[in-house]
Amino acid sequence: MARTLEQILENEKPAVVSAATAKAEAMLLNIHLGEIRALMEKTQADMAGALGIKQPTVARMERPGRDLKLSSLKRYVEAAGGKVRVDIELPDGQHHGFTL
Repeated sequence: MARTLEQILENEKPAVVSAATAKAEAMLLNIHLGEIRALMEKTQADMAGALGIKQPTVARMERPGRDLKLSSLKRYVEAAGGKVRVDIELPDGQHHGFTL
């Protein structure tokens, strides 16, 4: 019988799990940049024009593994006509949100 991902991770070293989790989260952020652009019916060229940069730079921003600054994310989303809202979850489960 095949093991679940959770079962596999239970037997893995914490450092390996932590590194894999961080890499997966970074990849998801970059996937979402492209999705945000697509949802707003913008091309990479449209984004480049709005940001005052070249299209290959937008492609690099959207590339998996790219670690964007929060200020770059804000500029990117605002160039597409959106706003960035941050939600922070504290260890006790409370959420605090704010718009950048």
